[in-house]
Amino acid sequence: MSQVKETLKGVFIGILIYTVLVEVIGIFFSGDILSYTLGLLVGTAVACALMLHMTFTLNKALDMPENQAVKYTRRQSFIRLLIMLAALLLGVVFNQLNFIALVLGVLGIKIGALAAPFFLKRMYPEHFVSKEENM
Repeated sequence: MSQVKETLKGVFIGILIYTVLVEVIGIFFSGDILSYTLGLLVGTAVACALMLHMTFTLNKALDMPENQAVKYTRRQSFIRLLIMLAALLLGVVFNQLNFIALVLGVLGIKIGALAAPFFLKRMYPEHFVSKEENM
């Protein structure tokens, strides 16, 4: 499996675990469990889509000349921002989606990226060099 796919797998596992934790905790504090769950699921789906988009963008940009790659990644980053804003707008417009849960779901991309090294180190220990091996 390529390193990109391994990393993506680690991020998705992080997003999934984060989503389950937020769902379990949120059920106790939410008055409308269905709305909360729908908001969290939509936010999580957006987070996963943004992560996939970022992966495809970086893979494509690596095959471009530097100037073209910079323009391309900026444009794609702006598109991801618009997707996030559209998702948040959905949460504001539709009462069936809990806005706070949607925001928490979208934030899953950050938590997943931070947690990915933890999971990857355990899933693929042969790719990580310990401090003793460096000396």
